[in-house]
Amino acid sequence: MKRYRDYINNVSGNMLFGCDGFVDETYEIVEERQNLTRYSAMGKLKDFGELLVARADGGVGLEIVAKRRCEGGFGINTGRIAGILGLNVTLPGLFGKNEIDPAFAEFKEYCNLQSVGDPALTLVFEFGDGKVLMSDLQAVSSLTWADVEKHFGKEKLKEMFTGVDVLGLGYWSLTADFDGIFQGFMDQYETVEAPRRMFFDFADIKKKSGEAFSRSLRLIASYNDRIPMTFSLNEHEVFELFRRVGVEEPENTPAAIAPALAIAREKVGFDELIVHTPEFAVGSSATEGEAYAIQDRQTEVVRTAGAGDSFNGGYVSASLGDLSLKERLVIANGATAFFVTHATGPTKEQLIAQIEKATDK
Repeated sequence: MKRYRDYINNVSGNMLFGCDGFVDETYEIVEERQNLTRYSAMGKLKDFGELLVARADGGVGLEIVAKRRCEGGFGINTGRIAGILGLNVTLPGLFGKNEIDPAFAEFKEYCNLQSVGDPALTLVFEFGDGKVLMSDLQAVSSLTWADVEKHFGKEKLKEMFTGVDVLGLGYWSLTADFDGIFQGFMDQYETVEAPRRMFFDFADIKKKSGEAFSRSLRLIASYNDRIPMTFSLNEHEVFELFRRVGVEEPENTPAAIAPALAIAREKVGFDELIVHTPEFAVGSSATEGEAYAIQDRQTEVVRTAGAGDSFNGGYVSASLGDLSLKERLVIANGATAFFVTHATGPTKEQLIAQIEKATDK
């Protein structure tokens, strides 16, 4: 534990994550109502799916109960973890056109919000074992690098991108101009020092064509020698990646995924691929090889939306020193475990305590 304590207590650095922004309106589905004030919520995503299939020839009428209205998106959820841990986090994104939307108000305390416009809306239906997200993507999907450049201006952009240690870009599958925004990010480093690492979460790979996917991978890989690239996937996305790049599908265990991930990483030409699931995390690094960390599945879950990005936030926060790949995965697992059971990011002390409780560290 000493290495974890020393690292977490002394970590410092500058992060920039862009350029999305969502307001999540989260609901649970009523399975059975007892009276005016008491009801039981549908607990499993599988049960919801089976209900839809069973009534596919007719209609489905469901009662929903609002749980919360809150922030959503790669930048804000990833930045939360890093910001609460004391890192300097700048977030260019969609947080409100004229003023910061109340959903993002708390983030002004520990992140530098640089808003381009109004956020997109996501409806989240949350279950004990997962979630369904349905988004009105107009605000995000129509955002282009030209919009970002026009809004901030070249001098402001240069200021924002200078001195960045880790640069992040998320939700490729939801952003029509993802390649243009990525290229805009890279263009900033023609005249200033490049970051130590760049981090991606593509989200649902299935949403875009194989041609678009391959084009984006080639573009990103072309910069990997200058800026080491890390690509983060969940348990569903990694198997889609295997299919798309021609890697034989392994068993869904960390020991089996690790060697397959190494093959996929070499095919896409990135420095790192990492995978996060509720039970384990796996990584493949060009310099460190492969590693995995078992994740204790949490039983007292209060929030799942944002869990993957919380893993990402933990991982990038662990990428600023000399920690091993396994240690970075352990810290990321700890950030996720704390988030899903507390609906916020951990302080340094809380993250250390969470790792102390882990069975695999």
